[in-house]
Amino acid sequence: MNQLIAVPKIQINFPQDGKIRSRKVVKRSNARNTGKYPSWKMQRMMQWESVHEGNAMRILDATPHVTFFNEQPCEIIYELNGVKHRHYPDFIVIEGKYREFWEVKTEADANSPEVAKRTDFLIETLPEYGYSYRMVLAEILAKQPRLDNVKRLNKLGRKPISRLEQERIRRLFNHSPIISWGVFEQDSPERLRNISRMVLEGKLSIDMNQPISPATSIFSNFNEKD
Repeated sequence: MNQLIAVPKIQINFPQDGKIRSRKVVKRSNARNTGKYPSWKMQRMMQWESVHEGNAMRILDATPHVTFFNEQPCEIIYELNGVKHRHYPDFIVIEGKYREFWEVKTEADANSPEVAKRTDFLIETLPEYGYSYRMVLAEILAKQPRLDNVKRLNKLGRKPISRLEQERIRRLFNHSPIISWGVFEQDSPERLRNISRMVLEGKLSIDMNQPISPATSIFSNFNEKD
């Protein structure tokens, strides 16, 4: 009796020999718009090949529960309708034990038949290999005022805060759980930078769907154990 051997539906190849990306993004010969983004979370210069990917990097930097992300993380080889394909997802995003590949497209590109079929296949198949797959729309990444808020917070909050300063801020919010942005603007540039960093880390929060202004409320996320 012949034994059936299960053939993998997909093959995931990560970079070897200490390489960060599965393929090079920024090249001198590039005809398309590419660039670099200095991620404070990943502590390195990251490479994007569309402004939409650059927006994704900024948002991932400003998402507290995201612990790790990497561009062009791997090559996925898969067979669909008898045809072999190679796909390079734009990002891998890690939140604790949760691992997800992101592909960033405009809505029009995401809805093209070829891309839609690939997306449906990978959403269905990748969980068998310990990953999920997400199509992230460029139009959502560019939504305002969230994107401008993200840019501002990432610029202000790049530097880490000392434990002493974190404790000082924690005590302020223990006394007043909601404090306006304008209070810290009037205090000092350094205090505003520290507040921004704590928003990025999730220790404080603001309504990202409203423009940051002196009247913006900052909420404490500290609990009694902090």
